[in-house]
Amino acid sequence: MLIFVAFCALLLPGCLQLDTLIKVHEDGTATVTERVRFSRRLLDLAGDKQAELLKLLSKEAVQERLKRMGEGVQLVSYELRDADGASKEAVAVFKVEDLNKFQYASPWLAYVDYPENSIVKFKMEPLYKSHAYGGGQAGHMCVSLHFAKKPVEEPRPREGEAPPPGPSPLANQLYRELGPVFRDMLKDFQVRLRFESYAPVHTRFATRDRRAEVKAIDILNFTDKDQDGSGGAFLENEEIMVGLGRWHFATADIVAHVKDSENNPTLPVFTPFGSRHMWWMGSSNISFRPSRQLFDKHFTGKMLDLSEWQASPPEKHVPAKFDEVGWKGDGK
Repeated sequence: MLIFVAFCALLLPGCLQLDTLIKVHEDGTATVTERVRFSRRLLDLAGDKQAELLKLLSKEAVQERLKRMGEGVQLVSYELRDADGASKEAVAVFKVEDLNKFQYASPWLAYVDYPENSIVKFKMEPLYKSHAYGGGQAGHMCVSLHFAKKPVEEPRPREGEAPPPGPSPLANQLYRELGPVFRDMLKDFQVRLRFESYAPVHTRFATRDRRAEVKAIDILNFTDKDQDGSGGAFLENEEIMVGLGRWHFATADIVAHVKDSENNPTLPVFTPFGSRHMWWMGSSNISFRPSRQLFDKHFTGKMLDLSEWQASPPEKHVPAKFDEVGWKGDGK
């Protein structure tokens, strides 16, 4: 899938930018907009392979990806154009009739079996019962991401058991010496996966500020301009670069420097699910109020259980009312 292709392209010196936006509309359909840019530097360094590289931006490549996005996904538009700095970029727009049939590249690179298992499926459903830990409120629509195949996590050492050995000191030194090469390869690099709703979203996941009322969030956002937790350049941190050089996104150093992105907008947005160093963060659901169309389809005549914990007895359930749970538009 495309996000993994982006990281594979790091094997070539130069710059690549990938920006994907998944936007849910009031009628329950979604639009996916992909923007992929190759810098002039990357194209020049490709030499006689430039034409082959540009095939990744072609309409044929887009149509090939379309086959793996699930049922009911249609290519609405495609444009190959010149961009800033004599770069080339392709912009493709897809229409998704049913988000429950849509699948895309996983934003969670820290699982052991990534890239062999790199596909996530989207699920959008009405909530008739509230969930704890930010999982969504009864009466809201809920979007979640699930792997097509159960991913493999790093094993966590049992109490008293030694953690698995890491690279040798000699290997670590090699990765440190290669750090400047990796940084040069990542110059002007960006990979971003965004989610947007017609209404403000509620989530404990992938958001800069849980208190802010926003319609769009970054699920993944990494650039060469990001900083680490100490205020230095993320890619200048030697221990971080040792992990990236090993193609290992689950190291303790990487996890330590990405876990506070909701409070620090200079950090990359990256949730290292699958890492044994990953912290508990509660639900990763994304919820929002139903539009009139979605309310009529999913909530008319339904009862809601507002309890976040164990189910309430039926006599405590309340009828779903659009005036109480529905989205009436901005400023209403």
